[in-house]
Amino acid sequence: FTKAQNFKALQDTLPYLKRLGITALQLMPVTEFEGNLSWGYNPAFYFAPDKYYGTKNDLKAFVDACHLQGIAVIIDMVLNHSYGLNPMVQMYWDKAKNRPAANNPWFNETSPNSTYSWGYDFNHESEDTKAFVDSVNSYWISKYKVDGFRFDMAEMVPVEFWSYMNSSIKMKNPEAYLI
Repeated sequence: FTKAQNFKALQDTLPYLKRLGITALQLMPVTEFEGNLSWGYNPAFYFAPDKYYGTKNDLKAFVDACHLQGIAVIIDMVLNHSYGLNPMVQMYWDKAKNRPAANNPWFNETSPNSTYSWGYDFNHESEDTKAFVDSVNSYWISKYKVDGFRFDMAEMVPVEFWSYMNSSIKMKNPEAYLI
């Protein structure tokens, strides 16, 4: 949205967005991704905002400033896949097959979807994945005060998982936006 592409510069545009009647902003993925330039759909570290956009305090200040303007903040969250720098991928890695190991508690060995598959596919039937996703969503709601999430590639995730996650998020914030 801005040439500077960081939270501080975007914060300066909030009065303009409010005058336009904007009541919510959806940010593309902000979690730490591999490399230095990306749209963020190649996540690796889910508990850190990517350094490209600014510091964690810059993001917190941006969210607070949005709220002062009456603007909700919805972040795009990628919980269908992750990439190789993710420690959960690396801890259970099958070197011989060059993929997540069969005993990986969070990831499938191979994606069950041959049409749409990026990175390494989360096993959404795993209780460990559910616990991880709960901790990610709770973290962003509590630490950064985000108002909701837009979940990437939702059609690739079982409906039962979304039902579970909806209930879990709504227990933490009944007013959370879920897209």
